[in-house]
Amino acid sequence: MIRSAMVTSALLVTALAAPVGGSASAQSQPSNKWVMHCTQEGGRDCGVQATIDGNSLLGQFLVVRYSAAYRKFSVVGDGMGRQASIQVDYNPFISTSICGQGICQYDDGKSAQLLDQMRRGSQITVQLLLQGTEAGPFQQTLSGFDNELQKAVAAQQGR
Repeated sequence: MIRSAMVTSALLVTALAAPVGGSASAQSQPSNKWVMHCTQEGGRDCGVQATIDGNSLLGQFLVVRYSAAYRKFSVVGDGMGRQASIQVDYNPFISTSICGQGICQYDDGKSAQLLDQMRRGSQITVQLLLQGTEAGPFQQTLSGFDNELQKAVAAQQGR
């Protein structure tokens, strides 16, 4: 599991630096919009992600990503995360403390639960507990999530 987490973490970091759609980096992708993204580092990994802008003068942001290859959600922020929490609509927050290298990753069960809720939901609230501070809560619409997810799954399967 640790190897899987490290590989997924490395892939997320790569995804944040790799081109999206061939023209812009994920860090400069439009804020608050779900986009499909594939990377070839360490093997093909397609997913759907959103850079969520905190709309504050502090310039805080989070990236929420679902990997179609690993079937896991990850959250990365500006700092070393200790715990990530995602709430879909008015459902309870789903949290993870599997964090390392600035990335928090959800296990298989929690990822499946989040995916099910997000495909049917309308908005998420995301919080990231950092070393000594907290980022969020940030809100993000789920409009476009399922469409981009379908593209990512098809691309992952080579269709």
